Amino acid sequence: MRIVLMVLVLTLAPAACFFLWAWAVQIKRERKIAGTLPAWQDLPLTWLAIAGLACTIAGVVLMFLTQNQGYGGLLAR
Repeated sequence: MRIVLMVLVLTLAPAACFFLWAWAVQIKRERKIAGTLPAWQDLPLTWLAIAGLACTIAGVVLMFLTQNQGYGGLLAR
């Protein structure tokens, strides 16, 4: 039962995220047309994605350098 639940959650989670994203885009489009969209919500998604990717890479490199698990851990004590 636990495995079936895990498979269902892992299968349905991306679909749920997509529908939440589509709903948010719909609201944003309606507000932009109405002229009530705040300036901070009009940020370009591309730059946010690039910044998120850079932070993710930096985090992985930092974990590699500081965690000692038989490999890496160059800065670990």
